[in-house]
Amino acid sequence: MKKNLPIYLYGAIIIMEGTMLLLAKESHFETLKLTLGIGLPLGSILAFLTAYSRQRKQVQFAYHEIHAFTMLVYGLYILIFCKTLENLTNVTAILLLFSAFKEIIFCNWLFNLGQKVLFKILIIRLVLGLLTGLGTIISLYFQFRNIEWTMRGFGVIFVFIGLNVVLYVPIINREKSSNDSLPH
Repeated sequence: MKKNLPIYLYGAIIIMEGTMLLLAKESHFETLKLTLGIGLPLGSILAFLTAYSRQRKQVQFAYHEIHAFTMLVYGLYILIFCKTLENLTNVTAILLLFSAFKEIIFCNWLFNLGQKVLFKILIIRLVLGLLTGLGTIISLYFQFRNIEWTMRGFGVIFVFIGLNVVLYVPIINREKSSNDSLPH
């Protein structure tokens, strides 16, 4: 558990940020901006720690490096440049669409490695990418009607991504322990 604490905290921060987006009100823009702008870079530091704390550079942890860098840039952009809720919505949509493509590309990357990869990991990543992309498009549809509903949709996606990070840890540990028991 102690070794996986950074990834659990990283997932918890993403879930917390998603919850903030779910509860977002237009009048609380500054609070939302500060929470996202400080919380996500903190989460990205934990993701970098997760990626670099492993002795072997596994592909799964390269994913966390990419995710950490993305969250760091997103959080800092919001903190420094975001001035309106509409701007926050647009930047969040770009982040989530990038995340959708990242998941699908990562899935393709795992498949092309030629290593033994659990099929369920590929399916989970592919489904996560598709749901993130589809959820983003559906949430953007509501932007023209009510921006708060768009932010709530984005909040659900963030919670979903955070839960995926937290729930993925046991899969990584099982895969790692089964690989460690194989002769090298």
